[in-house]
Amino acid sequence: MFERLRDAVVRLFRVPEQPSVPAGGRVIRVFRASPNYYRYRLVFWAGGQLTALVGLVLSLIFIPMVLEHIPFAWLRLLIGGIEVVAWLTFLVQIPVGLAVLHLDLDLRWYILSDRSLRIREGIVKVREKTVTFANIQHISIRQNPIQRLLGIADVQVRTAGGGAGGSGNQHGQVGESMHEAYFRGVDNADEIRDAVRERVRLYRDAGLGDPDEPSSLPEVYDASALDAAREVLTEVRKLREDLLLTGPSAV
Repeated sequence: MFERLRDAVVRLFRVPEQPSVPAGGRVIRVFRASPNYYRYRLVFWAGGQLTALVGLVLSLIFIPMVLEHIPFAWLRLLIGGIEVVAWLTFLVQIPVGLAVLHLDLDLRWYILSDRSLRIREGIVKVREKTVTFANIQHISIRQNPIQRLLGIADVQVRTAGGGAGGSGNQHGQVGESMHEAYFRGVDNADEIRDAVRERVRLYRDAGLGDPDEPSSLPEVYDASALDAAREVLTEVRKLREDLLLTGPSAV
């Protein structure tokens, strides 16, 4: 039954089952979220469901008391109909919500290519974020108490222009900075951090920075060669001044 519901959700939201590879890149490694990330998301989802259930139960207690004081039969019927619809909606969305949580884990991809990393996540709204190694400035691991209990963590990758902290929530991407990318819910955070760092190091050692990135001067240079170049430049300038003063006939 779950497989049929899963296929229905995939068709409904038109979710691609395979991620697209960054253009011009060769896939080096593919990481996936841990199965415990589903349990982590399930904790927050269950909290939301419990809150909704409490609200519906309270409505069963207080709405009949309110209906007694409403003189219009059509309005009492309308309020009763709204309550029935609310209960039906709550019951129907439970299996759909569980299927979406499963799909979010199944269709979440973290890809390292030779030039960039790409993160694909989301079901209702599919998000793909590509970060080139040339722009990565900081890599860190984040872990809250619930994640620590489940043995998972988030790897945060911050690029040029990113602030010190993000505005994303604990399990989503609402308000997430464009200068941040997350490997969420992984059980091998240290391995991912080291792999990204290694790719960044190899990328920069190969001189594959941004085309418009200004080249830096070497920190160590030959002082005698620089003095000789200055002397040659002085002689050329003097020769040019003599030619301008005497004219071409003097050559």
